[in-house]
Amino acid sequence: MQYKIRFAILVTVALHGCGGGGAGPAPIVPLPPADFAYQVPASTGDSWTVASAADHGISVSTLESMMNDVRSGMFPNVDSIAIARNGELIFDETIRLETDSEDGRVGNTDLSVHAQFSATKSITSLLIGITIDEGHIAGVNAPYLGLFPYVGYANWDERKNDITLQHVLTMQLGLDWNEWNPPYSSPDNQLIRFYEDEVDYSKAVLDLPLVADPGAQFAYNTAATISLGQAIENSAPLSLIDFGANALMGPLGITDIELLTTPTGLPNGGGGFYVRTRDMAKFGQLVLNRGTWNGDRVVSEAWINESMTPRTDISFSNPDEWDWQVEGYGYQWWLGHYDMAGTKVDTYVAWGFGGQWVIAIPSLNLVIAINSHGYDGSDAAQNEAHAIVRRYVLDALTG
Repeated sequence: MQYKIRFAILVTVALHGCGGGGAGPAPIVPLPPADFAYQVPASTGDSWTVASAADHGISVSTLESMMNDVRSGMFPNVDSIAIARNGELIFDETIRLETDSEDGRVGNTDLSVHAQFSATKSITSLLIGITIDEGHIAGVNAPYLGLFPYVGYANWDERKNDITLQHVLTMQLGLDWNEWNPPYSSPDNQLIRFYEDEVDYSKAVLDLPLVADPGAQFAYNTAATISLGQAIENSAPLSLIDFGANALMGPLGITDIELLTTPTGLPNGGGGFYVRTRDMAKFGQLVLNRGTWNGDRVVSEAWINESMTPRTDISFSNPDEWDWQVEGYGYQWWLGHYDMAGTKVDTYVAWGFGGQWVIAIPSLNLVIAINSHGYDGSDAAQNEAHAIVRRYVLDALTG
């Protein structure tokens, strides 16, 4: 299988967390209001089976109303939407008319390829699972420092020996790290300073002082997720990019990829993935399939089950517009629920800055992938994505 993979060095304006802000792209002018006519997604040979929404109990007229509202400018940040049900792609539309500053960082000119930001973290977790499945890493209880060749660490504390792979997957390393306050738009944000000051991101994050026992508290840490990619590269028989292409991207039929890399050339598994929205939906479907794709095993069912188990006590209030409640964090996946007529509907979610979402709903066998360009640090793009899910996609279910 031929891959188009381009790399770009990550620079200090990078914003890869789930919040924050920065200078937004040039305004994108919405399409003139017009009647949208639903079409079955194109069959592109990318390993998706395509089908009509109506064949999977989804109202075509509701989807058309959704797109008419998007095209009229009601949801100005939304760039693309893909929906799958019962394992088949039933909706795939790109709305945006031009690329933006984020595309420019990797030289992307394809409107259907989009920055995924921290939704990338969930993909890195899948690669960790495959690495364990293949025996290259012993398991989540492996001492994390043992996965690196460094001979010593700054701010040494014996408790660093207690950090396990699981602690990194669940953002509970105990290190002195806070990338949510101040926001990413501030030059004082710890992640932004980290990008400016460091070269070997894995060494730098492990050099940080400990402020809590490993496993004691949650602290969202993009730099730690980047180090997971280095752990894979150190342990697997191939480079991270080749291992990912052979073990995950190839089986899922994902061929057009753009990647931001760190100064050492490591792909940024914390937020540097660019891919089509319909390809992002594949990761949600892989999770719903408990690790299989088109009948072939890609990652073990045990890994999916472990990844979607809440590992933290984290929960926080979201804006009322979201109608999505965070309940916990698994292995680099957000876990939460929607409320449908008084019924709790559980979700597995990959979530990225600017309105990047993959929302997998197991009870409905439904995946929604949304990409947006809400790079101004507000909640607008996030609100729009959840409004689309609640007002249209879930309401479109007819059976």
